[in-house]
Amino acid sequence: MIPNLLTLGNLISGCLSIVLVLHDLPIAGLVCIAISLILDFLDGLVARALGVSSEIGIQLDSLADVISFGVAPGIMIFDLLFTESSSYPLAFIAFLIPAFGAYRLARFNVEQASTSHFSGLPIPAAAMYFCGLFWLNHSINCSTCQSPFSHPAFLLISVVLISILMVSRSPHFSFKMKSLSWKGNAYQWSYLIIVLASIPFLKTLTASFSIVLYIFMSLLWSSRTKPKSLDS
Repeated sequence: MIPNLLTLGNLISGCLSIVLVLHDLPIAGLVCIAISLILDFLDGLVARALGVSSEIGIQLDSLADVISFGVAPGIMIFDLLFTESSSYPLAFIAFLIPAFGAYRLARFNVEQASTSHFSGLPIPAAAMYFCGLFWLNHSINCSTCQSPFSHPAFLLISVVLISILMVSRSPHFSFKMKSLSWKGNAYQWSYLIIVLASIPFLKTLTASFSIVLYIFMSLLWSSRTKPKSLDS
């Protein structure tokens, strides 16, 4: 039950994020998503450490992820588009995020998983991208809030492209490293180094940038390694 309790904590934190965003507390809502990401990482880590696994735990994890990394980011992008009166009719496109995310998680549950890569963009990565845009638009003293990153057209295109990437068969490398050595983990370490180095320059844009970088590095990785099976 310990991993399952962590998973339920992930789900509850996602629900709190939705409530906080709808009550005009965007930063608190983002903090809850960060907590969900941590709990989502810990439940699998604890399950492996304890040597326990169950079908209920697998299904529960996906249900929690739909809320925390699908519905909550969808509400955030809907909120951004809803504030633009001219974008109101198109704001509902934001709910492609939970819809396509739910499909991806369902596919993940019924197909054999690969330890080397993901088939399609993982839903937590998609959530990080959209939360990054939401953070950018609500950050204190944000000098880039009038940039193309906050334009309704950019947000709508982002929703469509990221949603398609989630349900695609495009392979994305995994961070489940068998060792901490550079050999065999060059892409993972290179990615982490670039992201950390970009923080002082990109600041609030780092979260979204890290996912764009992950997508492009995964394309480079797949073109060179050519993974044979495109498991979830």
